[in-house]
Amino acid sequence: MKAISELAKDALELPSDQRLTLARILLDLSDESEDFSPAVEAAWETEIGRRLAEVKSGRARSAGFDEVFARLDRRFPA
Repeated sequence: MKAISELAKDALELPSDQRLTLARILLDLSDESEDFSPAVEAAWETEIGRRLAEVKSGRARSAGFDEVFARLDRRFPA
């Protein structure tokens, strides 16, 4: 079985629309997602679409795997 970091690296190599699809699949499989009300689900769909549009338009930038995990390590030291 692959480590989570390997799976994340593989996922980050996907085109943005496929990453979004993967995120939706994982959320749908999560037990916690059952707790979301339709309003919360709709709000997340709107936010995901907004963020994707920001990246596609160039107003926001995506970050590479190493950069993302370095930021997480700084923010949440072991």
